[in-house]
Amino acid sequence: MNRISREERSADEIDLRVVFEKIGHLIKKVFGYLRSAVLMVFRRWPLFLLLTLLGSGLGFMDFKNKRPYYRSSMTVLPAAAIRNEFFQDQVNRLAKLVQDANFEVVAADLKMSVDSASQIKGIGYFNIDPEKVPVDSVLQGAPFRVDVELYDNKFYQPVQKALIAYLDSNPYFSRSTQAKREQMRSMIEKLRVDIASIDSIKRTAVELRGPVNGFVYGEPLDPTELYRQSAELFEKQAYLEAQLQNLETVQVVVGFAPITHPTGPNEKLHLVVGAMLGFVAAFLLALWLEYRLLQKRKRFQNL
Repeated sequence: MNRISREERSADEIDLRVVFEKIGHLIKKVFGYLRSAVLMVFRRWPLFLLLTLLGSGLGFMDFKNKRPYYRSSMTVLPAAAIRNEFFQDQVNRLAKLVQDANFEVVAADLKMSVDSASQIKGIGYFNIDPEKVPVDSVLQGAPFRVDVELYDNKFYQPVQKALIAYLDSNPYFSRSTQAKREQMRSMIEKLRVDIASIDSIKRTAVELRGPVNGFVYGEPLDPTELYRQSAELFEKQAYLEAQLQNLETVQVVVGFAPITHPTGPNEKLHLVVGAMLGFVAAFLLALWLEYRLLQKRKRFQNL
């Protein structure tokens, strides 16, 4: 087996001192650039101050030119038999129309005027707790949130009613809800008839049949059992009536809050961004001036 010579082994090894020297040289170079930049800022501070203030002024003008808007959210609970993805598609469709400024179609969907629809700045859909809805579930709904941005804060109540009507206007959901509503009404009516029949029997349960030739025909009914059956049927009827009242495609859990102060645009953010852009512009201009000054010095030295 051939042995590796000392020269070949030393050639393959990396001299860490060289690596550390290069890293140290790079760090010194970076700090040198930073020091030069800081000194340049101090030398030309009037230029930086002027352009930074100018950038802040432009940012403030941009803030004033934008319309103030308000953002509020509404929590909605869908029917248990409808999955959230269907409502998400409806809200996203409306959001795309608003983003595209197609307010004619938005007004038609929400059944409002075009001027009212143009007050909507944006719409967003958000699942509150998607982990509660299993992935393999076919039909199960959970509460979700709809965020709406408006230019007029007094317009939230009409928008809330319009959105609920829009979500409830899906033909498939409407047919499904109506079929279930009719089924529950039929069951309630059947329970009412049964309860009325039992009440009629209860009135005669305690009365014995009249004697005929010394015999009593028929056996007296147990009123306790009749009262128990009547109470059970009445409980079922009350439960179905309560379910029928709450049988809606979507229900509002928490409505839009009456926002009084604008959500945006953010004045401080516009001022900071404008100042930063002004500072960057001043830095680039200062670099160009320093470069020209350096070129002039080189020309004088060559003379």
